[in-house]
Amino acid sequence: MRERVLRAAAEWSWVPPDARDVVTDDYRAIVYGGRGPTVQWSSTGRPLDEVIAEVRELGQPVRWWVDDRTRPADTGEVLQGKGFREVEVVEVLAHELPGDLSARLDVPDDVVVRPALDAASIEAAAAVDSEVFGWPPPSRNELDHEIAAAARGERSPLRFVAEIDGEIVGAAGYTLLGDVVGLWGASVLEKARGRGAYRALIAARCEAAVQAGANLALVSARTATSAPTLLRIGFIAYGTKRCYQL
Repeated sequence: MRERVLRAAAEWSWVPPDARDVVTDDYRAIVYGGRGPTVQWSSTGRPLDEVIAEVRELGQPVRWWVDDRTRPADTGEVLQGKGFREVEVVEVLAHELPGDLSARLDVPDDVVVRPALDAASIEAAAAVDSEVFGWPPPSRNELDHEIAAAARGERSPLRFVAEIDGEIVGAAGYTLLGDVVGLWGASVLEKARGRGAYRALIAARCEAAVQAGANLALVSARTATSAPTLLRIGFIAYGTKRCYQL
C-alpha cells in the first residue's frame, strides 16, 4: 500500500492550460505562467548541481518538492545549501474507499455540497481559495478553460462548493487518477469554520469518487492545518513531502 500511495502522489500533478510540463529522466517540472517552475519529483544520478542549474534556467522563482523517493537522498540539504528555503511541509495521507467515512464525519444537515458546474460556482470557488490560502486568483484564461471543461461534461478535475444558508463558504476539488482520487484545495471562509463545511467537502468528494470507480482517497495535507483532522477520521500517513523555494 505504501508504494502505491507514494507512487500515486508523485504522479499526481495539475498542469494549467498556460503552463509547460517539462519531463526528463531526472525530474518533472511544471513551469507556471509568470511563476517559474515547480519540480514535482526528482531522481537523478547526475551531479545535482548540474540538475539544479538546468531547472533554474526554466525561470524564477524555483520550487522543489522532496520526499522519501527523491534521489539523491540529501537533495533537500543540497538545495538549502544553495539558498533554497523550506516553505511548505505536507503529509501524504490516504484512506481506502468507501470505508465508513460518512458515518464518522457526522456532516451537519445545514451544509450543502455540490459540484461546481457553472461559471458562477467555479469563480466563487476560486475566490474562496484565493482568500483562504492568500494566493493570487486564477487567470481569466485558467477560469475560462475550467468553465469550458465543465460545460463539455468533463468531471475531473472537478471543484465542489459548500453552502450554508445559500452562501458559498467553502470549496475543494478532486482529480480522478484511475482507481485513486486525489483530494485538493479544501478551504473554508473563516466566518464559517467550525460548522462542518470541511467535513462535508471530504464526504461529498469521497462519495462522488466511489461512484466514479475510485477505491482509494489521497491527500497531500498541510501538517499544521488539515493533516490532524484527516488523521482523526481515519486517514493514514505514508510519508512527508517538503517544498523548498529559491
